[in-house]
Amino acid sequence: MTQAEYDRVVQEDYPAPETPVERFGRWLRRASVVGIAASLIVHAIILIITALIAIHRPGPAVAEPADSGFEFAVMTQAELNELENAALQLADPSVPEVPVPDPMAQEPLDSPDSADLLGVLDDLTDFGPTTGGGDIGDGPAIGTGGSGSGGASFFGVEAQGRRFAYIIDVSGSMAYGGKLQALRAALASSINNMIESGEFVVMLYSGTSWPLGGKLEWTEANDRGKRWAERLVAAIQASGSTNPSPAFAEIFGIRPRPDAIYFMTDGEFPEQVATEVGSLNRKLKIPIHCISFVSRQSEHVMRQIASDSGGTYTHVAGPGGP
Repeated sequence: MTQAEYDRVVQEDYPAPETPVERFGRWLRRASVVGIAASLIVHAIILIITALIAIHRPGPAVAEPADSGFEFAVMTQAELNELENAALQLADPSVPEVPVPDPMAQEPLDSPDSADLLGVLDDLTDFGPTTGGGDIGDGPAIGTGGSGSGGASFFGVEAQGRRFAYIIDVSGSMAYGGKLQALRAALASSINNMIESGEFVVMLYSGTSWPLGGKLEWTEANDRGKRWAERLVAAIQASGSTNPSPAFAEIFGIRPRPDAIYFMTDGEFPEQVATEVGSLNRKLKIPIHCISFVSRQSEHVMRQIASDSGGTYTHVAGPGGP
């Protein structure tokens, strides 16, 4: 091996150490490559984020392409003024005036003469020539009709209010002397002459008590209610003894409470009934209008009930005369 070959082999196997300048240059090359790679990565990330933001951000409204047939027209000031005037006329159209008829000039509805109305009322309250005498003034005809002020009238006894309860004696003694027929007529007339805004309930009693038609509640005095009552009143029968206490207990339990109570009997019952009724009515203070019919056997008890309640007492002689 020649010396030149030996030197080459030694130089390849044992290279000479790098100088500081060579090491700095090698580090700089490596750093440049790393920096370029990092810059590329950062820019790529920035581009990706920018693209995402652009996708989610609503873009500006894109105007629809104009019709290819539209042409821009130049108008004079006079033509513009004419268009403005036409627009104002369309915005404020004229409305033709419609004549409004004068309500005072209309013809009134036909109404019956007062004489015709009085004739109808007379027909409703006419029960024949028999009359009854009472302790309050002269007794009117049996069954004289209701009050025009919205009250009620039963056997000629007037009461004020809107809700009226009837406690009616149908014991066996009522079956004689035409008393039951007179009672039916008076009760039917009283209900029939109530105004439609009124309400009523009828409690029948003898030894026990029961409501008319089994209905222990207020019935409106409209046409339907009056027809219902007229049919059932015509079928009332008389039997049994005389005990009004259960009927009073039922009536005082009704709500809303009555404005007035009509209490009628032709018989006799214990004096303790007045005490029982007074106890039930102590807080309610409902006026009780007591009517003794034909017989005066319970007059003193009836007077006591009427006095304690602020009501009235009346005696009706009955269909047989005074």
